[in-house]
Amino acid sequence: MRPQFYVSVLDPFSKEAEEIVRNSPPLDSLPGEICDRAVKRLTWRSGREMLVGSSKDEVQQEVLSFYLMCQGVASVSHPYSREVRFVSDATERTIKYRIFDLFRRGEEALCLEIVKNHLRLIKIEDDGRLGDFQIPKQDIFKLRDIRLAKDGVDLMDDRTLAQYIPRYAVRWADLSPLLKHGRAELTKLYIIKGWAVLTPRDLWDFFAGLISVRTEEYISSLYERFYSGKGAPQLFVGIGERISSLLPPEIEVERFAIKRGRLRPDFFPPCVKRCMAGVGAGVRNYAITVLLTSFLSYARISPSGKASLKISDFIDDISIITDEIAPLIFDAAERCNPPLFKDQPQEKANVFYHLGFGMTVEPKLADSGKSRWYKVPNCNKIQISAPSLCDPDETCKKIKNPLTYYYLKLAGRAGG
Repeated sequence: MRPQFYVSVLDPFSKEAEEIVRNSPPLDSLPGEICDRAVKRLTWRSGREMLVGSSKDEVQQEVLSFYLMCQGVASVSHPYSREVRFVSDATERTIKYRIFDLFRRGEEALCLEIVKNHLRLIKIEDDGRLGDFQIPKQDIFKLRDIRLAKDGVDLMDDRTLAQYIPRYAVRWADLSPLLKHGRAELTKLYIIKGWAVLTPRDLWDFFAGLISVRTEEYISSLYERFYSGKGAPQLFVGIGERISSLLPPEIEVERFAIKRGRLRPDFFPPCVKRCMAGVGAGVRNYAITVLLTSFLSYARISPSGKASLKISDFIDDISIITDEIAPLIFDAAERCNPPLFKDQPQEKANVFYHLGFGMTVEPKLADSGKSRWYKVPNCNKIQISAPSLCDPDETCKKIKNPLTYYYLKLAGRAGG
């Protein structure tokens, strides 16, 4: 029988871990020690810190702290931000060490059972046979030496050397989340009839990477939930702010990190590009005042998922509104047929109303908060309110909000 302990601490998205969350008090009411663990887990470096005891309470605290960590980051950071990457990398390190530790203690069979929840896996015979294919010995040695070189290892005992001998094969298609996110390269895989040959070290890396990718996707879904609703509970926000404080200002920005800055129209979703090109009379108001105004402002300013947002919480220069965002909106309005402001001049003031400055055509930063800063509508709302704007591409299938589409493209994670 599989101990719930092993499953839950190796795979926080397993049914066993999810059951722990369902049977526990609401996450926003958890005690301080679990909140502290949600933050401290990002500072773990030694193997001793990453391991968990086998008692029910210890396993429960581990699982709940993981979910609290995700909720906290989603409440203060947008998808694919530095904070999200920080959490993703820390999670990958922890899972990789835990699966290594279990293998080292002779729990290979149990680990493989858990891995098979994510990857179709078979073992390579001791003589190098994979199904009806015999892997040449020179290829076995080559794969071993490549992995040794990757880890910078020269001398070791036989037990450690065994971690570098190809022993498993997984369907390469099951690695697609890692390939899509740049965590693996297809050209560097040794593939036989659809099976990628792996050493134990490779298997640990790929499994930990898959959990890391799932973590990023989970945080993204939480952000959309907070962003589309009333925001996150204060407990989550406090945890998120503590996590953000762990990132030093001078840290080098990761290659996938997103910084607030100039807009990239080439990364806009199809619906926004249609708005930018100008639309007909039937959807002018929704396209310009509702969708385009909210999308451009949030995409440019990139706020978190906190509740009660106003633009002045995130910028201190009104020119971002007047010189960058508003001209794009007004140009799109002019391209409509007929031009939106020609027969509805009040809509120009309505644009600034939707940005949170009240009914005005001369916004001042001090006016921020006079009205609500409208959020970007979710995809299902756009489909209902203005179906002609919706012409989904492959990336649209991965998201539920146009803003997440933009973040995904900026992060280089959209694929294709």
